[in-house]
Amino acid sequence: MAPLKRSVKRYSLSKLQPVHMPGRIVFGLIGVIMTGCSILPKASPSQAEIAGSLWSSCVGKQQEIERLQKLLVEKEAQQQEIERLQKLVAEKEAQIRSQEARQQDQAKTLQETSSQAAHAQVKLRRLATRPAAASTIAEVEMVMENLKSSPATGSDQLLQAQAARLLKAAATSYAEDNYAAAMDYAAQAREFINMMTNSHGRKSAESRQVTVSLQVPIPLRAIANSNLRQKPGLNAAVLGVLKKESLMIADAYQGQWLLISADGRSGWVLNTLVEAHLGKQ
Repeated sequence: MAPLKRSVKRYSLSKLQPVHMPGRIVFGLIGVIMTGCSILPKASPSQAEIAGSLWSSCVGKQQEIERLQKLLVEKEAQQQEIERLQKLVAEKEAQIRSQEARQQDQAKTLQETSSQAAHAQVKLRRLATRPAAASTIAEVEMVMENLKSSPATGSDQLLQAQAARLLKAAATSYAEDNYAAAMDYAAQAREFINMMTNSHGRKSAESRQVTVSLQVPIPLRAIANSNLRQKPGLNAAVLGVLKKESLMIADAYQGQWLLISADGRSGWVLNTLVEAHLGKQ
């Protein structure tokens, strides 16, 4: 450092301004800073200012490095947490898919069982006798009378009207000694009544989600051009259009929607767009 001191003394004697410090002195100070920010020589006030500025820059850079290192550590921790959550979501999705598959299998089995029971009941009604037909019609008429004493919504009134038409057809068939047809009509009327009672017995949100199989398939006729939908609901995809007077068979219902089959197609239609078809039994 002796040459440095002599240089400073010589320029002080020459009355040079501090701002005109020779470049070699500045470079010497920068070299000192670069080799170690913590080691600085004793210097004049002007040199101290330069050294202080360089020291502040060095400290600032060190702090920035530490901040970036901290951010990298935090980012790595966040990435690990993201990977953990992604793994957890994948496991949950796999569980949901497995559960949905089991539910579909159970629903299929239940549908097959209900279909077999319905066919068995149809066979029994084909062997109907006069007393059995009279008893069945009387039971449904009694249930209908009880419903009349309860307030009914617009949808319920339509279902009651369908049940009443079927009961009338049952009475007509009975008078014509067609007991099998009388039993069929009475059973179909009971299904319409069950639609009303089930919707009342469940919470409204729940009743819209539960699909109930009909014990007796109901022949229906479209009273207007009707959309055949993939699922019950006005927002469900439209599979096609059932033209007015189209015939179909209802096998289940969910809320105000009927699951029907017609012309090799199956889907859901709103119950207000169809009515019971009183054809030959």
